[in-house]
Amino acid sequence: MKRTGISFFLILFPWFIFAQISIPAKPAGNQLTLKQSVPIVKLTQTKKPVIKPNKNGQPQPLYAGTDIPVDNNILSKGIWNQLADGRYVWRLGFRLEKAEGVNLSFADLHLSAGDKLFLYNTDKSQLLGAYTKINNAANFATEYIHGNVIILEFNTNHKPLHLPFHLVDVGDLTNIPKYGFKDFGDAGPCEIPVNCPEGNDFKNQKKGVARILLKEGGSWYWCTGSLINDTKNDGKPYFLTANHCGENSTSSEYAQWVFFFNYESPDCSRPTTEPVHQSVSGSQLLASAVNNTDIGSDFKLLLLDTIPLTYKPYFNGWDRSGTGSSHGVVIHHPQGDIKMISTYNTALVASGYYGNSNPDGLYWTVHWAATQNGHGVTEGGSSGSPLFNSEGLIIGTLTGGDALCTDQTAPDYFGRFSKDWESNGSTASRQLMPWLDESQSGIEKMPGFDPLLQEAVPDFSSDVQTVSIGNTAQFINLSAGPITAYLWKFEGGNPATSDLKTPPPVKYNQIGDYQVSLAVTYAGKTRKKVKDNFISVRSVIYPNPTHDGKIRILLGSYKQEDISVAVYNTLGQPLNTFSPQFDRNSVHIALPHNQNGLYFIRLTRKGESHLYKVLNFHR
Repeated sequence: MKRTGISFFLILFPWFIFAQISIPAKPAGNQLTLKQSVPIVKLTQTKKPVIKPNKNGQPQPLYAGTDIPVDNNILSKGIWNQLADGRYVWRLGFRLEKAEGVNLSFADLHLSAGDKLFLYNTDKSQLLGAYTKINNAANFATEYIHGNVIILEFNTNHKPLHLPFHLVDVGDLTNIPKYGFKDFGDAGPCEIPVNCPEGNDFKNQKKGVARILLKEGGSWYWCTGSLINDTKNDGKPYFLTANHCGENSTSSEYAQWVFFFNYESPDCSRPTTEPVHQSVSGSQLLASAVNNTDIGSDFKLLLLDTIPLTYKPYFNGWDRSGTGSSHGVVIHHPQGDIKMISTYNTALVASGYYGNSNPDGLYWTVHWAATQNGHGVTEGGSSGSPLFNSEGLIIGTLTGGDALCTDQTAPDYFGRFSKDWESNGSTASRQLMPWLDESQSGIEKMPGFDPLLQEAVPDFSSDVQTVSIGNTAQFINLSAGPITAYLWKFEGGNPATSDLKTPPPVKYNQIGDYQVSLAVTYAGKTRKKVKDNFISVRSVIYPNPTHDGKIRILLGSYKQEDISVAVYNTLGQPLNTFSPQFDRNSVHIALPHNQNGLYFIRLTRKGESHLYKVLNFHR
């Protein structure tokens, strides 16, 4: 698992957010100073990792980690604090010594209006949440936090008698000798990012492909799959993958599967910092092949809980005619890494799994080709990925094979979509047809569906979210769809409104936390996105006085080489231990937390200096 350069990225962007369905919010326990430290429970893994063979014989998904079951009484070790504004905060941490990632699985999640649930790591570089009542479910699992410690925080307006969730296990995504914990940066060197020129003809198709973190028998595995269209063309969240991906998962485990969309490099490079992505949790099994590649085509059809339009999803089309293709691609997540693309340019051959040519075979035999930017293949974690023909339609899903970066000419095998249709059995649970063609239209080729050709979704971000008095924020329009008009509203800002697609910089002159909203008009309809407390306006230096020696100086947009900071006591003596830490738009300084008194801070920017007084009052 490679993470070159990620620490620099996290310094620039504190709260590195991975967007599982949630609302933008900050944990109250980290906005305010709480006297008690978070208790950390140490957990020890006693189960052996379930490593399954991935080549030859019956295929298996790529191992990612194992759960540590916990008694829900462990939550009694958490602590409550009441904040000055009346809200309550509950917190508890978990440490898994050898883990490279940690996630949590819940049962009976029933948050009330105003409740917020967060997960983060100790240095606050990664945040999941806020999860709210929209996430309520009988079973719910989260993405993982990198590292071996995870903090669980619950914010509520009214302290309940019992926490509104049960914790059932803690995921130990562990570095296993020989196998390792595979995710970002671990794909083979021959793999080609999906946004290279090889993917130019598949820009829609890639939006439907997702990485899967799946649960089976208390262990976690990596696979790939795709959203798939039905003949109603209605955006129902059907999802196609391979049956060997969690072939023995229970209904409660399917409900905890996590699907990662848009997890890709923005260009043709192999990035050194992990890209932000979007995910959903929860699915149910609708249909699958039998668990035997000799008599089944290894397909699985799921129904996901929901796909937000903000993810800009695409429901891939399909061809069930059984006709092969002379060229096409597979889009996949090898080794649980970012989205890659591999190309074939020799005609597909129908065959058995690891079998000879057979016109009625259940599988396509595929050989990969060298292209402009490499010679992509498939690897562990690619299982279930969609095989596209020259028209960009799904004609198969990956079962297995021998292709590797070290053996690029070896074949791979994809279950044939035409055999998935109704050749695995006579019941709806063994066929795609009853689900993807409920009306029995008989369509053989179904194009893909882009809901944003009919619907619009408003969304936005900004260059900064914390602004010093008198400074500006620049808002970035992330909306999509057939939009004809925009209306921005900036609470506390100047201008207060804008009807431009990209508004001018907005100036803030009063301390406070302000709402921003964006309404879009399309096809005679209006949709609105509201983000409460999105912009925080603060004095240039805060908090002042400080009670723990920690202060922040807002800089706005800057280059670190243009900034210098010096700290002096009341005698004019310089301090050399204040450890300035630069982030996205400010510098953090740690004064001697146990030495009360007045301090002077000189901030120099491009030769221009300002002197600030700060009172350090240790309680």
